[in-house]
Amino acid sequence: MYKRFADIFKTENRILGLDLLRFVAIVLVVMGHSRWIVEATFPNPLKVLLHGSGILGVELFFVLSGYLIGGILLKQFQKNNFSLSFEAIKTFWIRRWLRTLPNYYLILLVYFIVFYMQKPDAMWRYLFFLQNIWNHPPYFFEESWSLCIEEISYLISPLILALSVFIFGKNGKGNDSHFLYVSIGLIVFVTILRLIYSAYYIPNHINEPDFKWSYQFREVALIRLDSIYYGFIAAYIAYKNKEFWVKNKLLLFVIGLLGIIALMIFQKNITDSNTFFFTFLSISIACILPYLSEYKTAKLPFISKPITAVSIISYSLYLINGGLIAENFKRFSNAGEGWNFPQALGVYLLYWFICLTLSTLIFVFFEKPMTDLRNKFK
Repeated sequence: MYKRFADIFKTENRILGLDLLRFVAIVLVVMGHSRWIVEATFPNPLKVLLHGSGILGVELFFVLSGYLIGGILLKQFQKNNFSLSFEAIKTFWIRRWLRTLPNYYLILLVYFIVFYMQKPDAMWRYLFFLQNIWNHPPYFFEESWSLCIEEISYLISPLILALSVFIFGKNGKGNDSHFLYVSIGLIVFVTILRLIYSAYYIPNHINEPDFKWSYQFREVALIRLDSIYYGFIAAYIAYKNKEFWVKNKLLLFVIGLLGIIALMIFQKNITDSNTFFFTFLSISIACILPYLSEYKTAKLPFISKPITAVSIISYSLYLINGGLIAENFKRFSNAGEGWNFPQALGVYLLYWFICLTLSTLIFVFFEKPMTDLRNKFK
């Protein structure tokens, strides 16, 4: 059994910098979902760190996913002589779906069973990632709103790329610029949609008692797809202009990190109609990718191995940490009322232990076997 776990969590052939980014992203998300445990008793510096951590964590995942999946699609595009046949698109979809859908539907089934009495009326939407396509999602399986954004991007990106080659290519062939132009075009289109949504929807609903910027704006899929496509552009630059990517990696990292810090400090003050907060945040995150993608190994395995391990289980951890574990902790502990610091710390450590243990088991015995099925489709 130990050997099985050890083999799965090997660090060979992995990029430590990207594992570190994924590690930071999932830790921020879990901290955001569990901040109610510590907010009342923990010191102020930790409270400041917790504020907005979930927002930043999800945005890190979006841009990183765009960079990785965009890179896969770009290589597929190049491999097929700058065209995409339906067979190539189907293979791309199947490989992505075998990576993401089994875990999603497993946890959706768990939600359906555990929260059957609280399930939304249009439960069928969750089967097709339509729960928040042009509306804020119901308060059910709350993590799924971001998966809707990613799955839509996986679905439409190769189709739009193939369509652009069909319309603008020569003799059914394009060039690598098609990938860049499609990515930019999608960013512009989605940003315009967000401006329209901000101008017409928000003014009519902002005074409603249940209006929450996080749900009614941040989690609407069609106005958030651009976060993925900033990662696509980063993948294009890494492929097309490797010299620039490597030469300026440290400068871009500093610019990106400062941008992220500044945006997160001032995100308390963004208005409900500010459509460009996520634009600048995505660009800032994209700027840190050159340095992290080139940071491939570390000399301290006792640091790198835990980072890689948490990175590997991050998808399972993302799906279960909030609604399934944090909310049930809150329900059965009376939301931590009357806790002192040692009690809050003990519950917090227990929460992390349960999250990490369950997500590891899900990964080893379900997610990894399902993902390995992709090897049949290359």
